[in-house]
Amino acid sequence: MTYAELIHFLESHTDISFEKNQDLASAIAAARAGQGDPLANEILLRLYEANGCDSPEALVDRAKCFEGLAPLRLRSQADDADPHLFRKVLKLSQELDNAFDQESIRARNG
Repeated sequence: MTYAELIHFLESHTDISFEKNQDLASAIAAARAGQGDPLANEILLRLYEANGCDSPEALVDRAKCFEGLAPLRLRSQADDADPHLFRKVLKLSQELDNAFDQESIRARNG
């Protein structure tokens, strides 16, 4: 699965808006500039960088995605973390896993 396919999946299965009516390359550039939603920006960049992407069409790996999100996941589970953030990150993690499961199912079924 490509980075773009993953982000589109996550955007359609969570309440996090990543692209905000712009193409994905522009959304990544805006995230790097610190424009927009800090959580969406962090997710976009962590997934992109953890997978060593050089474009939105680069392939992503499940393990690298979870490794990239590890700091966010740990922060959301801290004793003093905002419960809303915890729920968002939990949902994100579940849907990230779901995206790769769906990809595996499609690959097996041809």
